[in-house]
Amino acid sequence: MPTGTLHAVILAGGTGTRFWPLSRSLSPKQLLSIVGDRSMLALTLERTKPLVPEERIWVVTTRSQAGEIKRELGTLGFDKVRVIEEPAGKNTAAAIGLTAVHVLAVDPEATLAVFPADHHIQEDARFQDLIRKAWEVASQGWLVTLGIKPTRPETGYGYIQRGAPLEEEQAGPGEPPARVIRFTEKPDREKATAYVGSGEYYWNSGIFIWRADRFMEETKQHLPEHHKGLKEIAGFLEQEQPDRSGRIADIYSGLPSISVDYGIMEHGDRVAVIPADMGWSDVGSWETVRELLDKDGSGNVLQGDVLALDTRNSLVRSGERLVATLGVEGLVVVDTTDAVLVCDEKRSQDVREIAEHLRDQDRTEAEIHRKVDKPWGAYKVLDLGDTYQVKWLDVIPGARLSYQSHEQRSEHWAVVKGTATVTLDDEVIEVPCGEHIYIPFKAKHRLENRGDVLLRVVEVQAGDYLGEDDIVRYEDDYGRTE
Repeated sequence: MPTGTLHAVILAGGTGTRFWPLSRSLSPKQLLSIVGDRSMLALTLERTKPLVPEERIWVVTTRSQAGEIKRELGTLGFDKVRVIEEPAGKNTAAAIGLTAVHVLAVDPEATLAVFPADHHIQEDARFQDLIRKAWEVASQGWLVTLGIKPTRPETGYGYIQRGAPLEEEQAGPGEPPARVIRFTEKPDREKATAYVGSGEYYWNSGIFIWRADRFMEETKQHLPEHHKGLKEIAGFLEQEQPDRSGRIADIYSGLPSISVDYGIMEHGDRVAVIPADMGWSDVGSWETVRELLDKDGSGNVLQGDVLALDTRNSLVRSGERLVATLGVEGLVVVDTTDAVLVCDEKRSQDVREIAEHLRDQDRTEAEIHRKVDKPWGAYKVLDLGDTYQVKWLDVIPGARLSYQSHEQRSEHWAVVKGTATVTLDDEVIEVPCGEHIYIPFKAKHRLENRGDVLLRVVEVQAGDYLGEDDIVRYEDDYGRTE
């Protein structure tokens, strides 16, 4: 029987650049509905819920994504899930270590089940049985991972070589756990073919189970710089100190960036793999999406308003307009409000290069969509110039934006639907449909919908800098003040 208590750690800090233009830095893969009508994070939470109570689920993400993660959790009704914000992106060894010290602060007997927020698993019940089995093995001090039986010589995954079965008698379904001989990086086609043919290798799923205290022991042995920093952070968690968050951020930002596979698992001497057959996919590219979803008679996956004539083995996804294809095969076409991707499906792993080029050029298309969902509603960019920006803002009934100011821009609001309640430097003003109001530089202001219909406001910004980070929040209903 397993010992201690199980906690789920969901890694949700990736950007999913291979899914551009649907994914952006502030709209990452785990928040998108890629293989169904719910977000990847929502599906991960649903299959986690039967394993642990909600208050023992921890989502670790970056500070830049934390607001959207919290909004999604609130929308899904997972209000007791705890969110840990990484002060900087430092790869999985640091992210899991940061979570481990938080969990140990409240539960010294914890076992951590760690999995990504953006994977697809067809058989939820099978997944849950495997996690329980791994928990039992981890209770005996093993670092456990789930290995996926390979179905092809895949060059995009890491591999795990299986050794002898564990000596300890293990209950549970499926094949017995075995020692890990080694982890290997992504192989070339020849090596991948040999691995699959040997029957000794599994794909590395990125799913890990271990006691939190054992993880810290392994960190001390193999990543001493991480261990030292994490112990300092643990000390700050135990007691309130001046500028605690700033001190933690400084320590964490100084940690080396390394994955838990390379930093811990490749060096541990008590590492076990459990063969897992559960319909797993890392959903790593648009090509994978077409493989997973139902296809028409020509092998196409068509989403949205699409007219596909003489089109075969393609994925075509429209946004807000008609997308038509004619006489093509093996293409990925993804349309959004501000960008369109067209690529050979076999090159879909390389889509991240587009996002990287856009980021190097400081293009907003790498960071954010023109239409952005917010906890109070949504906004959409209609036009953008060097010194101006035009948006519409939709505020749902009963919601309001933060009480805020801007250092480098003024705003002009024209109400085109509903009635706006505007707080301007502590004065409350009702602005009905057809009227407008000016918000000067540095003025404190808030937009609110006290009505029972959707409020839409056309906003014209003017200034030398129009970035979303030019916001000073004084009050906020969604916990976004400093």
